Amino acid sequence: MEIHNPIDQQKKLNILVIADPSEYGRSALCYGKVLSRVFKATLTVVTHFGFPLEEKPSNEPLLTADDLGNTPDDECIVRTDYFFPERLYHFAEETNTIMFVIGVDNAEKKGFFNIRKAIRFIKPSRLPVLTVGKTLPSENAFRHVLLPLDIERQSKEKALWAGYFSRFYGATIHILQPQYKDNGLRKQVSDNVVFVEKLYQNLEITYEINLVEPPKNLDLYSISYAPNVSATLTVMMMTRYRTIADLLMGPRERKLIGNPQDFPVLCINQRDDLYVLCT
Repeated sequence: MEIHNPIDQQKKLNILVIADPSEYGRSALCYGKVLSRVFKATLTVVTHFGFPLEEKPSNEPLLTADDLGNTPDDECIVRTDYFFPERLYHFAEETNTIMFVIGVDNAEKKGFFNIRKAIRFIKPSRLPVLTVGKTLPSENAFRHVLLPLDIERQSKEKALWAGYFSRFYGATIHILQPQYKDNGLRKQVSDNVVFVEKLYQNLEITYEINLVEPPKNLDLYSISYAPNVSATLTVMMMTRYRTIADLLMGPRERKLIGNPQDFPVLCINQRDDLYVLCT
């Protein structure tokens, strides 16, 4: 895990949006604008993107300048050159990008990213990727963030990224803690929660603990729980090693990315060189 302190960085933070002319692309652009305000960052919009061998580079942009709306030039950088994923990852490193934003079309086949393409783009990324649907951000976007905590050990990375919305934006982080009947499972979850509580108290992050019945998929359950706390974002760790169940039924992220509720999901990879800010 590579840690960067924004206080020590000379370059301004950057949010990078891959946008297309569909409702999904425009939604991604709107969320990117909100994130640039949350993190006091510049906004870079990539208008030409594709995967090698699958799509040939096109002279037609995914998004035109007219779609950008009233965004000051000094806050928004539009890149009209063509990017394949690997080049875009390197470009993100060079521009101090902290997060990608993409709109994912689950069923309508109108947007550039479907679930398969989204996962293909997310899996190699050191940076978190915010996936959104076609619904535009609400006025209270990112004021309440969900942090599902179960028995997995990758709680620090999830907690840090959820916590940034509190550190930068004053958001409340709502920890979902399943109440398992099994003592072993209950202790594992409790240990994760205790760790996150200490972290948040040290960083002066505003949080609440919400006790819930243990669902089959806590990340997926967080979407249905969101209205209870006015949450507009959930944070999820991507599957690192697939099990037989994942091969048969698909990894759990397939049910969250491009979800029917158009609920934003911040996808974080399980990797040793994950990009993490230090606040």
